[in-house]
Amino acid sequence: MILRRTALAVPTLFGVSIVVFLLMQVLPGDPVASFMTEDSTDAERQAMRAELGLDRSLPVRYLDWLTSAFQGDLGYSLQRRREVLDLLTQAIGNTLVLALASAVFGIVAGVAIGFVAGVRRGSVVDRVVSVISLSGLSIPSFFLAIVLLAVFSGGLKWFPSGGAVLDEGIGTALRHLTLPVLAGSLVTMAITARVTRASVVDVYSSDFIETLRAKGLSSTQINRHVMRNAISPVLTTSGVQIGALLGGSVLVETIFRWPGMGMLVFNAISSRDLLVVQGATLVIALCFVLINLAVDLAQAAIDPRVRAGVA
Repeated sequence: MILRRTALAVPTLFGVSIVVFLLMQVLPGDPVASFMTEDSTDAERQAMRAELGLDRSLPVRYLDWLTSAFQGDLGYSLQRRREVLDLLTQAIGNTLVLALASAVFGIVAGVAIGFVAGVRRGSVVDRVVSVISLSGLSIPSFFLAIVLLAVFSGGLKWFPSGGAVLDEGIGTALRHLTLPVLAGSLVTMAITARVTRASVVDVYSSDFIETLRAKGLSSTQINRHVMRNAISPVLTTSGVQIGALLGGSVLVETIFRWPGMGMLVFNAISSRDLLVVQGATLVIALCFVLINLAVDLAQAAIDPRVRAGVA
């Protein structure tokens, strides 16, 4: 299974690299303009195009970039005067902290309220959870981020307005993480709650639940069996959500001035720093593939039906 999933990841990453490279070429504006002044001569512009490699054909530039990327060389950012890999290494750590914290909070909260709603189907609790889930799917993360900043940072002064201070103790780190995590985890919590509820309701309608009741098992014991059988689709959704948090953190990171991949990509797009955008997207795609591989392995370990399908 691992070999097959890994083999499937290769064409996925190859396709992502092609799409990202081509999209960077159609962005409006001239990458050379950010290095030139108004009185720059045509010769200077041509020299800069040659230094950036823009004087070569598109296929040649793509193959050169892809070959270097497979060797661990994502290029050199002339705007920032640093290796792209160094920029990404610094940013990915901050993004992983924020994305994983948001994922853990959103998934745990979503599973908890979704399980309760599924067990108490049709009750007031179920309807309240449904309202919360729909609200979470309807409210944009950037809007919630702005509201949280206005209320809890600007108004009440409970939390800092932005930045990432993670090396001055757990208390300081949590204060800087709280608002970004709340803003970033809302959609994850809503989706996880809906999937968990639907899965629990489906399992509770199975015949084996009546068999467990007939054997005299307690509600707690039955719920353990229900969760074990209902967790597979939740794991699948969780893997996708973690990947989405890694790749979709641009607005949240920018609003909270969180120095991660999202903010780096936003600034790189603004300055037409194509190598940074291409490298960041490739790294995020790789993380997405690895996360989904980990989820597949977790499903196979938990659910015998998945192992039987693999075999």
